[in-house]
Amino acid sequence: MTTSDSSPGGKISTTWRRLRARRTTRWAMDIALVVIAIALISAFQSRHLLSSDDPLPPAELEALDGSTLSLDELDARRTVIYFWAPWCGACDLQSGAIEALHERAGEDLQVISVVLGYGDRSEVQRHIESEEIGYPVYLGTQSLKHRFQVNSYPTIYIIDDELRIRHGLVGYTTRFGIQARLWI
Repeated sequence: MTTSDSSPGGKISTTWRRLRARRTTRWAMDIALVVIAIALISAFQSRHLLSSDDPLPPAELEALDGSTLSLDELDARRTVIYFWAPWCGACDLQSGAIEALHERAGEDLQVISVVLGYGDRSEVQRHIESEEIGYPVYLGTQSLKHRFQVNSYPTIYIIDDELRIRHGLVGYTTRFGIQARLWI
């Protein structure tokens, strides 16, 4: 006796098994599922961030040495704004990708990091020294945190050369992931 399931679910199951029988197809499908899952998680995590095409909010940032940077006076070039906290483990991992971007920054890219969730300047200075951070660090405030809708760390905004937000990212993002978004 031969059993044949001609229901729509049975045909889908048979097609699925046939597609997954080839190793290359199975790998491609698995990779596609992982990419889709990552995209959905990323979209969920960044749902409360400022929207794409929003203008960069004006803000005055203070560096540890007392100098200031006004965001509304930035050069018209791509910018990565990286919000982090000294106690954040994912931020420590993210720091390497930010450092690499900073090292290659030049005429077409600038990197700005803003520390939030810290106790005092000396805590930030100790963290910068212990982690050997080479990119510029500016001190954030509660007002700045709310203005940029930063609810978790790390949070990264990609700003275009017209000083408009192109992408908002939450959580660890690879250097490749950040660079890809710089060009999208």
